[in-house]
Amino acid sequence: MLPTYNNSNDLLINVAENELYSKLILQLTKDFGLANSDLKISEKTPPDTLKKVLTNAIKNLILTDSNTYKTLLYIIDVPEEMTQKIDTSDIDYYVKTVVFLILKRVWKKVWFNANYSR
Repeated sequence: MLPTYNNSNDLLINVAENELYSKLILQLTKDFGLANSDLKISEKTPPDTLKKVLTNAIKNLILTDSNTYKTLLYIIDVPEEMTQKIDTSDIDYYVKTVVFLILKRVWKKVWFNANYSR
């Protein structure tokens, strides 16, 4: 059964424990590429660095290229109504929450693929 998480740190720790961390990074890289946005990250990047890079990339897209940001969310399959429920008065809080939604959705893809595509 797919576990649930309260924050991105818990999620990334569990992903690393399940030995699917590199697949998570590959999926993130693939999804960003499909949205015509480049996410430069190695499979050996530590989880805290991944979170920082992802946070910076999302914040940059929100501030400079909203079309690519929306396309990325569509490709990853983060429902628009979920992002619309987030308080936008604090950009850092908004980005942190969106990063968590992205990580949860990508993790779900990776987990299902690892457990059910045999």
